[in-house]
Amino acid sequence: MKRILYLSAGFLGLTILFGCCYYFSFRNALLHYNSEAIEQNTELLIQLLEYSDNSTRLLEELAKESNSAPQQSMEASTAGKEILLPSAQYILETCQASNGTMVRETLPIPGFMVGLSREDLLTYIGGYMEYLPVNEYLAGLTAYEVLSFSKDAVTIRKTYDENLVDFQFYLCEQNGRVTVYYSDLRTVYEYTEIECETLSEEVREELEHGFYVRDAKELYGILEGYTS
Repeated sequence: MKRILYLSAGFLGLTILFGCCYYFSFRNALLHYNSEAIEQNTELLIQLLEYSDNSTRLLEELAKESNSAPQQSMEASTAGKEILLPSAQYILETCQASNGTMVRETLPIPGFMVGLSREDLLTYIGGYMEYLPVNEYLAGLTAYEVLSFSKDAVTIRKTYDENLVDFQFYLCEQNGRVTVYYSDLRTVYEYTEIECETLSEEVREELEHGFYVRDAKELYGILEGYTS
């Protein structure tokens, strides 16, 4: 009986010993694993912070370059050129060649002129004269000149000769209907509802070739004749 008790006590002691050894071994392994995980997480966090700092610096550099590019481009394009300031004086001379009169006005500078050099302004004027607004065409604008130019003042002269505009309108056939253009042949005055097939053969031939009309009174007389 005593022998059985001794054996049982010994077995229990060995079990407790092995259990303690396993516990401490598992605990040390767990601590080691946690330590390595913490180190890896720390390294990863440091890398992320470095990446974030680099990204922030890169974005700041790109923003600076983006902001400076337009300014550098403008400086490069206007280098050595005198450009009109917002405070510049704008003087407009309007001449009527038919009676020799001239009106001189001092006006606020048009917004589109601000920042233009003399060469830029001349380029604009060239395009303006090539594609005249219909009101300028009908008024007989024949010349558009830069008389003087500096950053503080610009003087422009427009010369009109209304006697050069003999006709205001142009009639033709378009898509089977009578269409009225201004005499510049670009600007439509009216798309009428008059069907060309309802007109006489002679009128249809005239409209096919197109013809000029002197003024509004003559125009509406013709259109009224087409509908009667």
